[in-house]
Amino acid sequence: MKCPTCGAEASGNFCSSCGSSLKAEKCPSCGASVAPGGKFCTSCGKPLGKQGRKGPPPGPSPAEGRRPGRSKAEATAPGNANVAWWVAGVLLVVTLVALGYPVLSRSAAPGGGTGGDAVPPGTGGGSGGAAAVDLSTMTLDEQGTILFNRVMSSSSTGDLADVEFFLPKALFIYEQINPTDPDRLYHYALLYIVGEDYEAALGKVREGLAQVPDYVLLLGAGAEAAVSLGDSTVARDYYRHLLDVYDDELKLSRPGYDHHQPMFPAYRAAAESFLNGE
Repeated sequence: MKCPTCGAEASGNFCSSCGSSLKAEKCPSCGASVAPGGKFCTSCGKPLGKQGRKGPPPGPSPAEGRRPGRSKAEATAPGNANVAWWVAGVLLVVTLVALGYPVLSRSAAPGGGTGGDAVPPGTGGGSGGAAAVDLSTMTLDEQGTILFNRVMSSSSTGDLADVEFFLPKALFIYEQINPTDPDRLYHYALLYIVGEDYEAALGKVREGLAQVPDYVLLLGAGAEAAVSLGDSTVARDYYRHLLDVYDDELKLSRPGYDHHQPMFPAYRAAAESFLNGE
């Protein structure tokens, strides 16, 4: 088949030339099947934009400076210190960039890919590297690592086009992986937060906390999502729990904690700021 975006011969789930999706989509309004690349449903005529995004809660909050809701012109204005906040909506992202800390450090090795996919070099300081990465040579886990890092890096540098392009692919791969461990559920939740689907993010947070109720990273992500939904009660519960278990958790070697050491003080600061501001 031909890619609907670039016209190249393509197969699999994504075009190997430009990375566009080759999967038929469903209209969010009427449920009819729509060819990949379409902007409007051929059955009901309604636009095929992203669904389920939530806007920011009314009124100020301690997270106001980094939550979605401002215009793109506002968020990307020269000299604006919060250039990526409206995309990320989470303290984690800026801390990663400031400290140059890798989100994941799993190496890529051949085998088990879903075929025909390539991640081009980053255009806005992303983690794409100097050359395109062929996802078809990687396992699903490795694809998830590459795409997660790309989305987080691009969102933190304000590369909105890159985020819009790679976020659906990252979510698709995570859906195939269907992670059950708290560390990867944390990453899954962060992808949903970047996409402003805060209800879905909280769902992944709850899945992880059902296994490890004191997992600090999930508590922090859950609180951030709750703040963005305007649910101060849930945010308060998560942040209070985070501070209650913080010192003891830092002494543990839970899976994923070693990759995200800079996040602990960042989430603690967010918790203290929120609770002190009530």
